[in-house]
This record gives sequence, structure tokens and C-alpha cells, in this order.
Amino acid sequence: MTPPTTDAPDPVDAALLDTQPPGLWVQGGGALGFPAPRSGYARGAYGNVTPDYGPHPWLVVHPDGQATAFAGKVEYGQGIRWGLAVEAADELRLPLDAVDVVLGDTGRTPWDMGTFGSQSTLRTGLQLRKAAASARHALLDLASSRLDLPASDLLCRDGRVESKSGAAHGLSYAELIGDAHHLVEIDDDVELTAESDFTVMGSETARVDAIARVTGASLYSQDIRRPGMLFATVLRPPTYGARLRDADWTVAAQLPGVVDVVRDGSIVAVLAETDEQADLAATLVQADWDEQTDHVGRWDLPTLLAESAQDPVTTQEEGDVESALAAATHTIESTYFAPYVSNAPMEPRAAVAEWSGDDESSDELTVWAGTQRPFGIRAELAQRFEIDESRIRVIAPEIGGGFGGKSVYRPAHEAARLARIMRRPVRVAHTREEEMTWASFRPAALITIRSGFDNDGILQAWDFYAAHTTAERPMIGQRGSPTPYDVDHVRCVVAGGASPLPPGSYRSLGGALNHFAREVHMDEIAAQVGVDPMELRLRNLSHPRFRRVLETAAADFGWEAATQPSRNPERGVGIALGLDVGSYAATAVELDVQGKEITVRRVSASLDCGLTVNPDGARSQVEGSIVMGLGTALYEGADFEAGRLLNGNFARYRVPRSNNSPRIEVSIVGDPNVESTGAGEPAIVPIAPAIANAVFDQTGTRHRELPLQRFL
Repeated sequence: MTPPTTDAPDPVDAALLDTQPPGLWVQGGGALGFPAPRSGYARGAYGNVTPDYGPHPWLVVHPDGQATAFAGKVEYGQGIRWGLAVEAADELRLPLDAVDVVLGDTGRTPWDMGTFGSQSTLRTGLQLRKAAASARHALLDLASSRLDLPASDLLCRDGRVESKSGAAHGLSYAELIGDAHHLVEIDDDVELTAESDFTVMGSETARVDAIARVTGASLYSQDIRRPGMLFATVLRPPTYGARLRDADWTVAAQLPGVVDVVRDGSIVAVLAETDEQADLAATLVQADWDEQTDHVGRWDLPTLLAESAQDPVTTQEEGDVESALAAATHTIESTYFAPYVSNAPMEPRAAVAEWSGDDESSDELTVWAGTQRPFGIRAELAQRFEIDESRIRVIAPEIGGGFGGKSVYRPAHEAARLARIMRRPVRVAHTREEEMTWASFRPAALITIRSGFDNDGILQAWDFYAAHTTAERPMIGQRGSPTPYDVDHVRCVVAGGASPLPPGSYRSLGGALNHFAREVHMDEIAAQVGVDPMELRLRNLSHPRFRRVLETAAADFGWEAATQPSRNPERGVGIALGLDVGSYAATAVELDVQGKEITVRRVSASLDCGLTVNPDGARSQVEGSIVMGLGTALYEGADFEAGRLLNGNFARYRVPRSNNSPRIEVSIVGDPNVESTGAGEPAIVPIAPAIANAVFDQTGTRHRELPLQRFL
């Protein structure tokens, strides 16, 4: 490798060095940020996604020997700061506490499309590994000339470059870097550390931001305060689709602490010195609205989906399904339904916007927002205010949960508009009811499956048709629709239907819904032919990675082969498998149904996400997915009528709590020779069908609609 130099003939490189302190800086381009096609996302999923690869670094080794990694991803509880630190530390041969990670700051980090689709380890983590490995090789080259030894005779260990013949003959990273600037380009072909040589990756490590989170030291968008900041309460419509006709804020403007009441297009906002003053004044604004009169309610959704489905997309097709169904020994046709689900993050959205400059021609904008797409928000704001993106900086602080829903971030736009009018920093923060009402929802779905099979349960035909409330974004419902089971005659079709509530991203998008229908249907087949559900799946499954996760979960659980329903009055057991973002998962559950309450006692889950660089983080993601999926399986569903959300708070919208969490056992079974894939979403896809199948096992009643506790 060419030794690093402070000479930078490339103007982009020069721009980097001109703005940074001394150190060994690593940069590189490449089309990062766009999720892989298998993730269920595609270019253009959110718009305004033109990459900007600027001179932002990926990594720096500082003159004191410590390192900082930079990534455009954001941390919203999934542990990505931890995982990226683990990868950089191992490749740099540094202890974990010697690596800091800067995330989600458009002024400091490389461009990134957004944090979703379980892409952080697969793509960004790999790039950081390459950056760290490139830095390590550059340090070896620096030491080679200083120690008068070939680089091949040297090794990096604990922040030093040493001779393989003796540790005493060596130099620390700090000694090698000194007070100079060194620039290194990422070598895409650099040799990465082999799994057998991992010292930090693959090991049990402590989460790097755990103490800050549990002590309250972490800053969230709700915590941001700027000098002279105003608090804004935005007037929200009384119903979905309502449009403001007129407003009178004469009385509101006279309340103590109110600085102004502003109308900017569709926004009417009270701006005051405190949150409480703004909220109180907003209740006195007299508003006239034009409201829609053709709203549908939650119970109208199945009919709406059946009647409005359009633009069907075939995601899998082989053979002649209709002929195979006609010739099959047995057939089953069943329909499944799942309602809208709220993302319900613990942290409601909030944003602070601040303009600087003498006039609009020189204005620069800084926005603090807990968004999953800081670069996307930057592009949207640049378009809205018709200024160059270089004049806008979006900073994502810590985020208290996102699950896909915080990709769209209205408060950032509102705060920026109001701050420009007021020429003071402005904060817009959602209440809990605003968050749950005006954020997006996991789409509802109506799914019909027709299957044909023989006396042994061997599939002969499979016809899958799904309608998701995703007419404007049909790709959301396609995820997870193809079947993993072996069948010669198969057709899987997904259509988009009308959506009375705003549909959006959610952990696994439509994958969890499609898996629910398919895995419950497989149990229906098992029950009809009198075959153990685990055995039935294996009879129809040749894929080795699917078989491995299924067999591992069953073995950990202590699965005992039996036909279902067992009608055991004390417990029910169920099993299901799934695939998402390139990773394979399986789940076995034990539960108890007593009256109208389902208690999930224990869960055994297995995950194959290829090379697992942070096993404790992967297990945490599986556990989180299981608890979140337990909520959607048992309790959660958005109730709405006449254009109003009826359960927009935690008093009426039930989510799992600590006392609802079962004992969870997780096995990670990935092959280290296979690239790392996502761990954040796969485990959510099999949990709901496994629970539904266990309810059938205990009660003998088949439930095809979620959430299950509404229909006991």
C-alpha cells in the first residue's frame, strides 16, 4: 500500500484536510447508503435520495492514538453505535473503549440514505471495517519506514505497531501520527480480519452507550435547548383529511408568555416562552375546518381492502396453480386479516430549528431532529427553502425508538418554517396523542391463501393473494410474500388498497403480516392431515438455512412431536419460521390461555444472520423483536371511526410491558463465512404466527385475525 502523505492532489482530499485537525484520516466514496434489493426497499423509496459523497471522513486515528468512526446511520436503540465501534476497534487492533462513533450528523458524517432495512452492519459496518483496515495498513507502512522493517514483519496490537519478533521493538499509534495530517483512501480490496482472528468482534462486550442511557446523560431531540428558543404548539386538524378554512387567535395571542401566533400556509402555531404557555394558548384558538364526510372505520377495513385492491404485482410464480389445485388430494382456502398498528415509539417526535445569517441570502439552517433520515430531511428542507444543501445541517441526537416510522419527520419542517419567520430558534414537539395520531401506521392487510397437498402434507399447489393498505407505496406489502417451502405450482400476488390512515414503515414492513398468514396456514395443513407442525415444515423445506434455524429453535425449546390441537388445558405450543433482510429466523413458543388473557411463558428463537460481529447486540435485537411482535400479535390495533383515532395514547393502546415479557432464549447459528445480514427485523416475522398456532394447540380454535386477544 502506498504510504500516506500530506500532499493531496485531489481537491476533495485537500478540502478534507483543510477543515480537520491533525490525525490519520480515512475517506472513500462508493454507492453506499442504498439498501440491498432483498431488503424490501428500493431507490426512490422516500424521494430526495441523491447521494452526496463530499469530503466527509469515515474514520480518524487521533494524535493520542484514540479513534473516531463516522457514519450517517442513527442510533435509535438498536445498538448500531455499539456494533460499529466493535467492528472498527477490532480492525484497528484497539480496545473497544478507545473508539468513539459519531452518527447521523450531515455536517460531519458520510452521506447515507437512512437507517432502515437492517442495513447498518451489512453495508455501513463493512465500509467501516474497510476504513479501519485501510488505516491499520497505513500505520504499518508508517512504522515500516520508522522501524526500518518490512511491513510484513510487523503487526498491530493494542494501539501499537510492533515487530513480530519482539513487542519491545515498536511504536504507538500516537508516536507514528504525531501532529501531522495523514490522508488514506479506503481500499475496497483491503484484507479484512479473519473470523478466527477476531478479538473484539464475535465476543461478548458491554454496550458502549449503556451508562449514558440509563443515567439520563444521553440527549434526545426533546432535550435540545438553544438560546432564545421559542416553544411552538401547532394547531392539528380534528379529523384525518380536514383542511383549515379560517382561524381566530385574538384571545390566544394575549395570554402571558405568548410571543406570537403565526399562520404560514396550512400551519397555525402558537409561539411562547414555555411549552405550557403555548399549549394553553392553543386551546383558545378558534378554528374552522372543512372535514371529509366519507370516512371509514376500523371494522370496514376488510371490505375496503377487498374492493379497492389494485395494481397487483406477482412476486413468485411457477407451474400451473389452478390445474394443481384441481388435482390436489386436499385443499384449504383461508383468509387472514391484520389491522393497522402504531409504531408507538417511547419518544414522541421533536425538532429544533435555528437559522443564522444576516438575511435570507446568507441564511444557514441547523435542525436537531430524531429522524432516521437526516440526509433525506436535509434534502427536503433545501428543496422547501430553495437553498443549497451545503447551507443546511441536520443533526440526529439519540432517538427513543423509530422502527421505520421516524423516516418521515414533519416537526423538522414545521420548526424550520417557524424559525425563519420568527428569526429565533423554534422547537416543535409532539404530545403522545399527536405522535400516535399523525405519525404513520403499519399497513393493514387482507390475505387469502389456497393450498393443495397430499395425504402426507406435501405441498402440491400454493396460491397467495395479499391486499395491503399501500396503494401509494405498493412495495411495502411485497416483502416476505414469496413462500420458502418447496412447491412446484406456486403463485404469490400482492396488491395495494386504499388507506384511510397514513401507511408507513414498521419493523419488517409487510413481511410480518405475510408471514403470519403463511405460517398459520401451514399449521392448518398439518392439523388437517394429522402431522406434527414441525415435521410438516421439514417435509416441505429443502433450504439448509431455513432447516437449521427451525431445527435449532425446536431443539432449544424441547419440541415434542405431536399432532395438534393437543387441547392441553395447561399450555399450548406453536412454531413458525421466517425470512427478512437476508436473515433466517424461527420461533417456538409456549403459552397459556385463561379466559380472555393469553400469557406467553417462554420463547426459543434462532437467528442466522451470517457472520455475527456483535452477538450480544444480535441477541438483544431478537429479544426486542419478539416483545414488539408479541404486542402486535396479542393486543395492538389502531381503532378509528369518523376520521378520528380512538386509542391514541397508552391508556387505550396496549403495548407489552415488563410483566408481559416471556422468558426468551436466543441461539445465533450463522455461518461466519457468509456475509453479515440484518438482525433488527427478522425475529419479528415468526412470533405472531407461532403464538396463534399455540393458541390453537391449547384451545382447538383457529384464529386468523389479529390481535388475538380481541377474538377470544
